Amino acid sequence: MLSTQEIRSLTHKELLHESAAAQQEGIKIRIGLRTKHQSDVSLAKKHKRYVARLKTLTKEMEIEEMIKNAGEIR
Repeated sequence: MLSTQEIRSLTHKELLHESAAAQQEGIKIRIGLRTKHQSDVSLAKKHKRYVARLKTLTKEMEIEEMIKNAGEIR
């Protein structure tokens, strides 16, 4: 998992890729918990928060881009 600072340094395309990969990893963790292959239940919660952080930063980046584009139009 990347830190918030490292996530902010990613490009939009890299951020989307990391988000998709993190969601897939989250699915694997949840399946592992259900099948008893994964014993660390806190990992699922940590990963869920990581995915939420990625989505939040993606949305922030999109809003910044919209504001930037709106300023160019005027």
